[in-house]
Amino acid sequence: MFDLAERLSSNKSNESKLSHKLKTMLFYQTEECRSLVNESFRFDGKDEPKCVKNRDEEFRQIDLLNPPEVVIIELNASQDVVQDAQRLAHLLPSQVSVVIVGSEDAISTIRLLKEMGFYYLFWPVSKQECSDFMKHVLDNHEQHRGLMANRKSKRVAMVGVKGGVGTSLISSEVSRMLSFDKGVSTLLVDHNYHGGNLDIFMGLKQHQKRIVQKGTLISNIDGTYALGLIRKITPMLSMLAIDSDELNAQELKEYTLAVQEQALKNSSVMIEDHAHLIRNEDDIIKLLQQVDVLVLVFDATVSSLRDYNRLNQLVKKNNLDNQTRVISVLNSSRPSNSGSVSAEEIEKYSGQRATISIPYDDKAPQYVLEGLQIVKTKSAMALPLMNLVALILGEEPKQESRSFLSFFKKKG
Repeated sequence: MFDLAERLSSNKSNESKLSHKLKTMLFYQTEECRSLVNESFRFDGKDEPKCVKNRDEEFRQIDLLNPPEVVIIELNASQDVVQDAQRLAHLLPSQVSVVIVGSEDAISTIRLLKEMGFYYLFWPVSKQECSDFMKHVLDNHEQHRGLMANRKSKRVAMVGVKGGVGTSLISSEVSRMLSFDKGVSTLLVDHNYHGGNLDIFMGLKQHQKRIVQKGTLISNIDGTYALGLIRKITPMLSMLAIDSDELNAQELKEYTLAVQEQALKNSSVMIEDHAHLIRNEDDIIKLLQQVDVLVLVFDATVSSLRDYNRLNQLVKKNNLDNQTRVISVLNSSRPSNSGSVSAEEIEKYSGQRATISIPYDDKAPQYVLEGLQIVKTKSAMALPLMNLVALILGEEPKQESRSFLSFFKKKG
């Protein structure tokens, strides 16, 4: 029998749940900004934003599984609005509309923030102007239009200059550090086809790559299909790894890139493990067009240094206007007496020092087999790996201690 009273009660309950969904959050630096934003919301009869002091650690308060619709960030006290916005971008879910409040009166600031998918509210602003601006942002958000459409994952390509230099290990450590320690929604992409050990480095047991069939057209891959190929490891970390008995490595690569394109809005950062698949100038050109950060990994051997120098020259030739950030990582994957070259010889041959130098640690394989994060151990590899993540996120790297430096010099 139809129970009208029960139905009405149910509707009220649903309305109550909807009304309590957090719509806006404000990360403020000054009481003046907090007060004016709250007044403008009350002026329109809207619930006030949840107000939190603008500190990096406070951004963890954003519920990544049920985020607010709009996040307002005051950067009036910032020395460089765009730089600070870039630094915070990875902490903000891609489905959130972001408003930056700042006092930099420059067209370049507006343009660069717009490219990032952020709105810019110039300060000082009146209550009416703030009200009208927020109406516009909320309307755009509800209709899935506006600058939010520009927000996509930061793509980071990990490229080994040859096989066996530790690219997959570094990719796994960076991915886990981003998601576990930094609270960044991360997608790890495995470009090692018909093999690879990324699952071992990730500590995954009974891992099987998703098998794809030859009959599926790349043009038919949509968001729903892409999500079906992505494995959820934790709420903050996912992995895309596909394989096929019917497709060759190049076809699998194109397939993976098509899935990535559909998943660009589902994570804040993509870590792409290319291992040693990038070999020629065409590969470099395509990669530079696709990614935001390129990490070149090499070890301290003559053959690796030669390959690094060749690829690095191709990157310099084609990285026009330095649009893609390039980070070089010297990973000492062998003991110092195994035909390795010194840091001075590397600098002399390549014309530059490696951005990050990771010393050799004979206990690293043991940590991997035990499923441990190297950064959570006392390994001398930990700090350089942390600093690599910091550079990727645009943060300041930590200074190496004397004991660490002496350790590295001994290992050479």
